[in-house]
Amino acid sequence: MTMKEIFKPVHFNKLLIILSAAVVLIFVFTLGVFVGHEKARFSGAWGENYYRNIMGPGRAGGFGMMDFDRRGFNGRSGLGQIIKIEGNEMIIKDQANIEKAVLITERTAIVKDSQNIKITDLKIDDKVIIIGRPNNQGQIEPKLIRVLPAETPVPLNQ
Repeated sequence: MTMKEIFKPVHFNKLLIILSAAVVLIFVFTLGVFVGHEKARFSGAWGENYYRNIMGPGRAGGFGMMDFDRRGFNGRSGLGQIIKIEGNEMIIKDQANIEKAVLITERTAIVKDSQNIKITDLKIDDKVIIIGRPNNQGQIEPKLIRVLPAETPVPLNQ
C-alpha cells in the first residue's frame, strides 16, 4: 500500500477508528491503575490509623497488643465492659469508671470473632470497642461494636 492509498477516505477512517480505540483503551487502563493505586493507598493508611487510634500510640501494626490504659476515647467511641443491657440500649463502663450510654440501631454492626452477631448475643461483662457518634440525648449511636475476646484484660479503676 502506498501513502496515497492509506489516506483514502475508506482506509483513513479505519485508521482513525483503530487509533481512537487504542487511545480509549490506554485511558481506561491508566484510570484503572490510578483507581487501584488510590484504593490500596487508602486501605493501607486506614489500617495504620485504625491501630494507632484504637490500639494506642506506638502500636501501629502491633496486632493483639491493646493499650487499655489509654484515655483517648471520646463521645464518639468507647472501650469498656458492658454493665447493663435493656432492649436496644446498653451501658458500658470504661477504664476511667465512666459509664457511657449506647443506643444500638438497625445500622449498627456488631462483630465478635469476625462474625456478625445480634444484640441478643451480647452479655453483661463482655468487653467491647464502640465506634459511632453521639446523639442529642448524649448516647453513642455506634456504627460498629466489636466484642473483644474474653481473655482480653480491660483494667477498670474500681
